[in-house]
Amino acid sequence: MRKSNSIFKTAFVSEAGAELANNDYFAYVEDDDFACYVLASGITDFETSEAAKEVVEHLILSFEEKPSMSKSTLLQYMNETNERLLNSTHSRRLKASVIMLVTDYEKFRYVAAGNVRLRMYRQGRFFLKSSDMSLANDLIEKGESYTPLDKHEERHNLYAYLGKKDFFKPFISKVQKLADADIISLYSQGLWEHVDEQEIDEVFAEASDKPQESVDFLEEILLSRQPENLKSYTVAAIFIDKIFRDPERERKRLLYIKIAVIIIIILIIVAIIFYILDRIYQDKVQDFESTMQQSQEFMANGNYKRAQEVSKKALDLAQELKRNEDVKNIQEDLMILDNIVQADIAYNEKNYSLAYEDYMNALKYSSGTDKEIRNYIQRRLHMIENRLDIQQFLLLGDYLFQNGEYDEAESLYLKAIERASTVHDNEGRNSATAALEKVYDKRAELRKDAEQKLDAKKQAALNDALKRGDDLLAAGDIEGAEKAYRDARNLSDNPADRTQTDAALNKINSARDDKLNNAVQAALKKGDDLLAAGDIDGAEKAYLDARNLSDNPEVRIQTNEGLGKVAEARDKKILEERTTAEERQKLFDDAVQTELKGDSAFESGDYASAQMYYMTAIEKFSNLSEEPKVKAIQNKFDASKSKETESHSQKADAEKAEENARNFYIEKNFAEAQAAATQAKQLYSELGMKSKVDEMDILLQQIAVDSMISDSLK
Repeated sequence: MRKSNSIFKTAFVSEAGAELANNDYFAYVEDDDFACYVLASGITDFETSEAAKEVVEHLILSFEEKPSMSKSTLLQYMNETNERLLNSTHSRRLKASVIMLVTDYEKFRYVAAGNVRLRMYRQGRFFLKSSDMSLANDLIEKGESYTPLDKHEERHNLYAYLGKKDFFKPFISKVQKLADADIISLYSQGLWEHVDEQEIDEVFAEASDKPQESVDFLEEILLSRQPENLKSYTVAAIFIDKIFRDPERERKRLLYIKIAVIIIIILIIVAIIFYILDRIYQDKVQDFESTMQQSQEFMANGNYKRAQEVSKKALDLAQELKRNEDVKNIQEDLMILDNIVQADIAYNEKNYSLAYEDYMNALKYSSGTDKEIRNYIQRRLHMIENRLDIQQFLLLGDYLFQNGEYDEAESLYLKAIERASTVHDNEGRNSATAALEKVYDKRAELRKDAEQKLDAKKQAALNDALKRGDDLLAAGDIEGAEKAYRDARNLSDNPADRTQTDAALNKINSARDDKLNNAVQAALKKGDDLLAAGDIDGAEKAYLDARNLSDNPEVRIQTNEGLGKVAEARDKKILEERTTAEERQKLFDDAVQTELKGDSAFESGDYASAQMYYMTAIEKFSNLSEEPKVKAIQNKFDASKSKETESHSQKADAEKAEENARNFYIEKNFAEAQAAATQAKQLYSELGMKSKVDEMDILLQQIAVDSMISDSLK
């Protein structure tokens, strides 16, 4: 039952170090009512020793045969094991240091001989440790040496160890109570010679609920030192997450109270008998006993004020009856009651410091009194400590609040609320809650100010961007103006601001359309002028330039008409010239050059121009009856037409990705906006549209900045 109603976790690591074999040995056994943990380290000048293993196995077997925590039994275990080593048939005499810990899951006791060590921690802090049984330790304790024990030259000079022939006397500790979350560590010479106690304490102070992590970390510290001639080392950790609690304890206490009541009743009966024998004397005695009983009842009921008054009356009666022993006892009780009453008054007046002092005085005088009184005093002391903690939390939280450290102040106020709820301190909880509301109000105020400042900055930036766009547009820099207007658009998703930026962007579209239309008309006019002047190739180039400037159907019709006139003029010129072999070769070379121009346009991605060159080449080769060339160029024409279709599709995908990026940005979905903008940038880059690539870089920068601002306001 004890083991199943408690939680003990054990982990260890044991290695040979630089020795050929591990001369340490650790083992443990956990039975229903008792558990035993044994660590031994062999003492030998040779490379290996079986002493540690033999010691541990014998001690564990002895414990299994007769589990006990008594001094005599533990001494018996050690003496039997010592005799076993002395009578061993090994060729070399076996010796070992050992520590054996036995627990009933509520308390523990340990027995040790040699320099294997034990350290215990409670609430993460060092609580107790074992002492080495060495000359070095004695010299240090007597003040005759100041060399640290771990470095002392006499640290291996032991006066108690297993395998000692004469005057073998191991150390046996007192029984020590355990508490939840206690940690006990056992470790051998191989560790403590190279890792000091402070480092061990720090490891267990920061330990999690997994003992293996702590022992592994200690091993890492040891091995990181890379000591020369490292001896066998072992470290074991026992994490006591939950101790056993006896469910019969309350019933036993009630039984003791019943026995006490029976004893009081017997005393009353005896008092009545004496009263009959000596009425006059017993009148006073009866009055005294009645007063004493009242005092006890008031004390049992926790009415210490009335118990104080009745005890003073009882003191007067005891002095009249010259009952010196009773006088002494009542005076002792009154010292306790006076302090309790004064402490209760100070406690009710919230003078916790004075109350704490009086309760401590009462506790000091109550060592031999009823357990209920001590429990009452201890409960009051615990409540005062909690209320003082609450006051400290509030005072420190107020200080941090005044210094602008709102997160730390919030944490302290929450701790105060939690502690006040635990001890039912409504006033403390209300004060902490009010202080916490001040923190939240202050945060809301700061957030509002930050948002207002950010909005003002954005509005100023938007106005600057719009003005810059207007100036650039007036100067004829359409691309620069468009970039400025889009910068303004990205700064705000306010409907009014959106309307303003949309209107500005519409001006860009109008300006661009006007510029493009003027350029197209100029190219067409140039073509007409060149054709009229007889420059057929120059006219063809002008018409193709006009065609490349716009995908407008009307423009295509106009450029087709111009190119048709070029073809007619070229045909006319051909007919007018003599068709000699030399002239045919010239026409063939001209057709080849036209085909090469189409190839160059195709490779640069200008599929529309490539189609026009291929169409012209087909016509030229057709006039020369070069059918194989016509078929080959027709295939190139079809390929460029297909590529032009794909290019339009990719451009549409890029524009769609850009639109998605801007919409996500307006919705403040910065992650999706960044992904869509990156996709659009990649597609524009593949299309060779550098201005759009630069535009996407600016959008990505704005997304990154606004994302950081948004994160900082959370």
